[in-house]
Amino acid sequence: MIDLITKIHDKFTLEFKVGFNTEQAKKTMKYCDFVMNTWIFVPNSLDINAAKYSKDDFYRDLKSGVRLITPSYSLHELANDDELLPSKSLITNFNDLHIAPDDTQDLIHTIRMYCAISKSAFRDECLAISQLPDATDWITACLRFLEDGSKILNRFRCLIDQLNDQNATDRTRQVFSYGDEFLSNVLEKYAYRLRDAIRVNHPEEYRQLEARFKEVLFEERAYRESQGYLCVKVDEPKGNEDFVFRASLLKKFTESDLYLNATKRKNTFLVEQILYSLAAGAAMVVATLSSFFFQQRYGNFTLPFLIALVISYMFKDRLKDWLRMFFAKRVSNKVFDTRTDFRVKERYIGWSKDSVDFIDSDKILPEVIKLRSRNPLFAEVSGKDEKVLLYRKKVQLWPGELAKASPYPLRGINDILRYNITEYTRKMDNPSFPLSGTWEEEGYKPIAGKKVYHITFIIQCVYEGNTEYKRVVVRCDRDGIVNVKVS
Repeated sequence: MIDLITKIHDKFTLEFKVGFNTEQAKKTMKYCDFVMNTWIFVPNSLDINAAKYSKDDFYRDLKSGVRLITPSYSLHELANDDELLPSKSLITNFNDLHIAPDDTQDLIHTIRMYCAISKSAFRDECLAISQLPDATDWITACLRFLEDGSKILNRFRCLIDQLNDQNATDRTRQVFSYGDEFLSNVLEKYAYRLRDAIRVNHPEEYRQLEARFKEVLFEERAYRESQGYLCVKVDEPKGNEDFVFRASLLKKFTESDLYLNATKRKNTFLVEQILYSLAAGAAMVVATLSSFFFQQRYGNFTLPFLIALVISYMFKDRLKDWLRMFFAKRVSNKVFDTRTDFRVKERYIGWSKDSVDFIDSDKILPEVIKLRSRNPLFAEVSGKDEKVLLYRKKVQLWPGELAKASPYPLRGINDILRYNITEYTRKMDNPSFPLSGTWEEEGYKPIAGKKVYHITFIIQCVYEGNTEYKRVVVRCDRDGIVNVKVS
């Protein structure tokens, strides 16, 4: 299946988190194919077209980060089941330290995976609690969240306390310290997020939980200070930039084993060379036949023959370029621009292909046109439709090879696509302008209007014969993205 989450990454960047999940694939399947087609409808007034916005421009604005889907465990399972793979693997590799203290590769991998899995469990539990319909359920869920979170950190810290009894290297102690600080950041982040959510949405229930939240967070703060970890400070002169920078480094360190070895290359090189050769050959045939014709008519070493020869070669050069463009346009919607191969360590697990082109309105699927819900007044006034970009992605994963790549249950990959819309905003009007105004008792009041543009993404996801559509409307102005509506 294909999971899609859309959100605003920053003021000018839209983020699509696309999960290509092989969990439901049949065991007999050697590979799983996923197809994601995205139609981007752009207003004509933004002047985005094939002449001014090339493939290179699109890929410049699109950033792709591919990583494994984090193995999924619930927070309660991680906190209470010592036989669960992440916990058991952590303890087993730690106990093997005294046998080979210098061989820490497996232990470091286990620490990273334990931290990454725990972070996902905190995030998922926080999201699940925030979606509970009954306010009274929040009390039980929040208390269990805080208890389970503390258990997960205590299990990890018990091992750190035992390092003095082991012949551990400085590298091992350092990695444990990184993991401990990362988990502390995660607990604080999601505990505060949960506290703020219940305080705003359910103030009555929050009064029953305030003391427990304060106890856990104050204890964690005291522990962080005792270990010399950076803490968030009120009115910090630099805006806590050192904390934010270090937290980002810790996140990259602990999740680094989930990132794939991705090799990207141009997918159309061979096709381009063949088509360019055919274009050159066809142009040469025309030029040669023209030379033979004028040679027989005017003879050798005559002025008319020389003029005809020069003209024929000028025509040959233009014909070659025209044929190259003609062939390129004909095959652009049939081949992909780039190909990326995926590997976990050295094990090949699949590939993805990408392509983008401007397309004509009559080539858009009827289902996509229906979802677009075009404004008939807009089409009537403009006299022509929006410009439409089609971004195609095809992914193939091999579940068997994926299962062999790690003892942890790997379910597929996440492709995090970040699309920067700065190019779209260059020719937008001012975000606000004066309207007519109104008379009130205290006098005349001017009224300002907002100029907002709509960029619509229709996303088609195809997996094992199943087709789903998502509609994403991005409302933006010259100052960036205003909001995003997903349906």
